Amino acid sequence: MLSGKSRAEQVEIIKQLIRQNNYRQNQKIYEQCLDLGLSVNVHSLSRFSEKLELLDRAERAKQMREQQGPIDNKMSYAQVKQRETEITFELGELKIREHKLLEELSALSTMLDIKQFN
Repeated sequence: MLSGKSRAEQVEIIKQLIRQNNYRQNQKIYEQCLDLGLSVNVHSLSRFSEKLELLDRAERAKQMREQQGPIDNKMSYAQVKQRETEITFELGELKIREHKLLEELSALSTMLDIKQFN
C-alpha cells in the first residue's frame, strides 16, 4: 500500500502512529504498520517508540524553556511553587528512566557473562 513512499515518509508515518498511541501499545502500532504495508520489527519498533518519546519530551521541555525565557523575579509564590513541583516531577521521571536503563544494562551484562561461559 505504501510501497511508493520514500523511506523518510514511511518513518514519518510510523512516528505519527506511535504518537497517536501515546508511545505505548506497541503491538497495536505493529499491526497498524502491517495494515499499511510497512514491514517493521516489533523489538525495534518498541525501542524506536521509547526514543521518540524521549526526543519529543525533550523538545517540549526546550519549547517551554524558550517560552518562559529567563527566570522572572516577578513570579508569584504560587507560580514559583508550581514550577518547583514541575521540575521535581521531571527529575523524578528521569531518575525512574535511568533506573530502568541501568536494570536493563545489568541484565544484558549478565546475559553476556552467561553466554561467555557456555
